[in-house]
This record gives sequence, C-alpha cells and structure tokens, in this order.
Amino acid sequence: MNIGIFYFSATGITELISKQIANTLKNEKHTVFLQSIITPKSREKKVDFLEFDGIFFGFPVFGGKIPIVAEQWLTKLEGKHQKCAMFFTYGGRALEWAHQSTYFLLTRAHFKVVLSAEFIGKHSFNVAKGWSLAEERPNALDLGVAKKFALLSISRFQNDSDFEIDLSEFSFRPQKTKENKGEWANFYPFKTQEECRMCYLCEKECPVSAFDAELGKANRKCCISCMHCVTVCPDHVITVGNVKKLFNYFIERLGLTKEVVKEKKSKILTKYPS
Repeated sequence: MNIGIFYFSATGITELISKQIANTLKNEKHTVFLQSIITPKSREKKVDFLEFDGIFFGFPVFGGKIPIVAEQWLTKLEGKHQKCAMFFTYGGRALEWAHQSTYFLLTRAHFKVVLSAEFIGKHSFNVAKGWSLAEERPNALDLGVAKKFALLSISRFQNDSDFEIDLSEFSFRPQKTKENKGEWANFYPFKTQEECRMCYLCEKECPVSAFDAELGKANRKCCISCMHCVTVCPDHVITVGNVKKLFNYFIERLGLTKEVVKEKKSKILTKYPS
C-alpha cells in the first residue's frame, strides 16, 4: 500500500511517533510518504490524497485541541473520501476536545476516519526552566503501541471498518490566538545575549512566522508558544522565562503527580470513547 503520513511536531514527540509508524510500515513492505507540516510553506503544498491508499494525521495537543495552524490547514483539505487514521500526542494532562474537533474537521473535509490513538510524550513546556512533566515518555511501551496502531490502521484501510465519534453534543468553534498575560507571558521565547550564528532557523521554521531572528523575540500577537524555535536552535540561545511557580500551580490544581502521569498509558481507540 502507498501510505501518507502528515504530522505537526514542535518539540519532536509527534515526529518520533510518526517515524515509528513509518518504519513499521516500511518493514511490512509498504511505501510511505512522510511529511511535516510545521512550516507555513509546507502547509501551502497541494496534496492529492487519491495518491494514497491510506493516510495518517498526527498532531500534538495544546490546551485540549490541536495547534491552531494545524486546525486551519485541515479546513483547506479535500479528502476525496479516502480512509485515514488520526493520532495525538500530549504531555500527560488531557486531550479534552482533540478527538472530537479533529474528527469533525477530517470528516467535513471528506475523509473517512477509521481509527484513532493517543500517545504520552514529554510536555512541550519541558524546555522551560522549572517545568517537568512526562519527561521519560514516550518509552518502549508507548512506541510498541505506535507499532500496533500502524498495523491495525493498515488492516482498517484494507477493509470496511466502523469508527464514529458522536458529535451531537459537540459544537465546533475555530480557535483564535490570544496574547498571554501575567505569569503565562513567561512562555514567549526570546534570544539570550549568548553567541548566535544567525542561521535564521528559528525564523524560517516558526509555524506562525512569529519569531524575528534579528530582534531575538517572538511577536506575542501570533506566537502560539509551541517551543519549536527553542527546540531547533542549534546554538541553544533561545529560551523562555522561569515557570516553576506556574508548574507547581498547574500540577497541584490538576493533581498531576509523577505517579499519576506514570500510570497514564498510550492507547488505540477502536471506538470513542474507549
């Protein structure tokens, strides 16, 4: 089969799961097209989904939904009734409306969703000082689930399979970028005064064209605090503020102790809710 995998990965976790799926399928002699949609330019490319026998869509979850630019990208697609599977990565908190909203957008774009999955990986804010959640994930068990998900998806691409999410109580509302205030403004990235080779990778790869390499900071009106610029900087001179106070508030309010997060499992959803 010819399989397409399209993913948005800011800090590398969704990319890791995507590559695990791709390698699993390649070992089964399938042809795989792997495409990141992290940059604005990559999302402008026209895709004829009829070229594929099945498609995977993978996204991280930010605040209970997929990133706003990934959401906007999905609204522009035409699935031509091709079968697809969707998967999500999250930092141990919750997925909230990610399954429902993405299922809604994919079916509205005329894709047939046949399977879904969710994977725990270290939180994107772990690049910040004072934040540490699901640091050791994904582990071997999580990657094992990704392998099973890949193989089960192939089976569902080849056969008639029922997968449906009840949207009767779900109302889709397009996301809007909001400027963070107060302590949460500490998550806006900036460049330190350390040596920088000015490679402009931070600027070129910013999903929303928010980071200015010359000024060394992000435009707060459009930055989504995905931490991609912090992650890809080869000189490690982009950072965010100390968020220890926010992290303590976050885990205490939600009860996200290390033990609670450790017990959370990656899983495949053959029905929703599982």
